[in-house]
Formats: sequence, structure tokens, C-alpha cells
Amino acid sequence: MGKTLSGLTEKKAITKAIDEYDRIGRKSFLKKYGFGKAKNYYLLYRGKHYDSKAIVGAAYGYQFGKALMANKFSGGKATVSPKLKSLGFQIVATAIDDKSSALPEEVPENFPEGAKRQISVNAFERNPQARVACIEYHGSCCAICGFNFGEIYGEIFEGHIHVHHLTPLSKVRKKRNVDPKKDLIPVCPNCHTAIHYGNKTRSIQQVKGLIKK
Repeated sequence: MGKTLSGLTEKKAITKAIDEYDRIGRKSFLKKYGFGKAKNYYLLYRGKHYDSKAIVGAAYGYQFGKALMANKFSGGKATVSPKLKSLGFQIVATAIDDKSSALPEEVPENFPEGAKRQISVNAFERNPQARVACIEYHGSCCAICGFNFGEIYGEIFEGHIHVHHLTPLSKVRKKRNVDPKKDLIPVCPNCHTAIHYGNKTRSIQQVKGLIKK
């Protein structure tokens, strides 16, 4: 990590930069500090995405009095991402939106025979805002087996994970607000399959108990 970022140690400087981003808007913020829109690596905070490199550059100014402009440091896996993680923030390589939340293995359309099959999944499992808040709080490692997409498949998968709703809709008697901290949990595709296999809904502890050591 470059010397310019090694001294950035105040989490409060990051949150101040985020507050400014929210206050003046993304376009004005990026223009002020000379950054383009993030292509990879977004900071998750309070259920929203932020351009990670721009936030770090501005935060440096809040801690030391002079911001780091875009051409003064490199962004990405080797610099910005580990710096933000070290300060307790969550990073994803791809923005979580309607498209990325619609996991293809959960919502198949057609089958070779031409027949259509409807698969019902909890809408909250694919809701972008709920997914952002869940990953921000719990992280992106599987809560059952510890699998991490980014560690196994590389940086473009950083932050990718399924999100499972702990209470099945069949057990919810009335409409209620979902708490991403208590009601949602990150799980890998294998463990997610094990949870629902055989038209059942197994608990996190039950599936943990099935794993052969």
C-alpha cells in the first residue's frame, strides 16, 4: 500500500467524506475531487453504495487538511479496498442493484423441453436495499461454511453472496418490516441449497451440523 494511504487511520474521516457525498450529491462530489465513477469496488454504508476511491481521497483531506486527488494514488484491490476494510467498512466489486440481485440460479425461465416452471423465492432475498444492508452488517462470507467468493474466485467477485431470509414467508402472518441484521443472513449457493433442499427450510445451525468435517 502506498505511503499516501498508510496514514489514513480515522474512521470518522471516512464518514465525514460520506456525509459530504450525500450532502452535495455524487456528481458534484466526484467533480470536486477529480474522480470518475467507480467501475469496481463500492463502499457499502447505511444501505447505500459509494465510489470507494473518491471517498478515500476526500477522507484523507478530512484527516490531514488536503485531499488526495485521483491521480495521486491508485485504487482497487491493493490499496483502497484493504484500507477501507481495515477501518471496518464493507466493500463489493459490483454495485448491488435489481440486476445483480436477481440471481439466475434462483429465477430460471425456461427448460429444454419448453415447459415453464415457476419458482417462488422470498422477495427480500433479492431486494437490493435489503441485500446491501445485510452484507454491510454481516459481511459477505457464508454464515454456515465460511465460503468467500472473492477469496476463491478473485477480486471481481468481492462481496458477492446469496442472502437468505431466516423466517419463511409461510410463517409470517402479516406484513412487517424486515430487519436486515436479524432477519437476513449471507449464505453461499451450496448452503442455500441445503437450507431449502427437499422443500424444507432448515435452520443455520441444522445445516452447520450436516457439514462433514
